[in-house]
Amino acid sequence: MAEEKPFLTGRTYIFRLDKGDDLLAAIQEFCHDYQIKCGVITALGAVDSVTFGFFDQKKRKYVKTSLAQELEVLNVTGNVSIMDDKPMVHAHITVADSSGKTTGGHLMAGTRVFACEVFVQELVGTLKIRKADKATGLPIWANAAPRE
Repeated sequence: MAEEKPFLTGRTYIFRLDKGDDLLAAIQEFCHDYQIKCGVITALGAVDSVTFGFFDQKKRKYVKTSLAQELEVLNVTGNVSIMDDKPMVHAHITVADSSGKTTGGHLMAGTRVFACEVFVQELVGTLKIRKADKATGLPIWANAAPRE
């Protein structure tokens, strides 16, 4: 395994998104505007609709689920790396309905913010570059050795 070098923490941002924003697009745009090329993302709040995916490993494609209802965002967790020479956000979301039932998956476009607070921690070091992986069919870090 290639030796991984530790990252240093860079800039830290805490901000809110506007009602009606697309959650994924808004975070992606923020990272692009502030040139965050590597980092960690967390968020919480509420949405009035959510779209998330589950990766079907046999078919090698995402199966989308969309819910048009009021939901609490229990957690958004993800990272920022580089794909096609631009910052790319990879995040997962967990939401709960009014009865406390939870669901979630890979955050996708179409999740509409009611209220959302976001934390972005920039990481400084060797950038992680995403490329299509033949073994999985996913765009994964090409320059990160698997852990032994």
